[in-house]
Amino acid sequence: MTAKLNPPQPEPSLDSLPYWESLKAGVFALQRCTACREWQFPPLDTCRHCAGSLSLQTVSGRGTIYTFIINHRPSAPGFDELLPYPVALVAPEEAPHLHIPGRIVGAANEDIAIGRSVMAEVVDHPGGEWKVPVFRIIAT
Repeated sequence: MTAKLNPPQPEPSLDSLPYWESLKAGVFALQRCTACREWQFPPLDTCRHCAGSLSLQTVSGRGTIYTFIINHRPSAPGFDELLPYPVALVAPEEAPHLHIPGRIVGAANEDIAIGRSVMAEVVDHPGGEWKVPVFRIIAT
């Protein structure tokens, strides 16, 4: 019998650690500049627009599918039993210029489309202490 493998775990940097800690606490939050008020992802040490300081701010979790793929081939341990599974880039409602990666859950692959509205859910990431955002299609 083959042992079930867990997915790779996040390895937070100093810049991304607050993001991962907020997810661990069940809160979906993104960085926002305290000077120019621009949102940014992925997390960095300073604002990419004005070099200002950043704070982590909770977002609604609502967004729109910017693009997606249906993954049909094993790409990382721990996801083989989900094949084929959808992975999307989601534009958050508060920051539509950002693209947050995550799996789409609770929908048939044929029901997923660019422009569909989604809601983020923070779920346990198997095999470790971290949580990750996934997205569920919602009615508009």
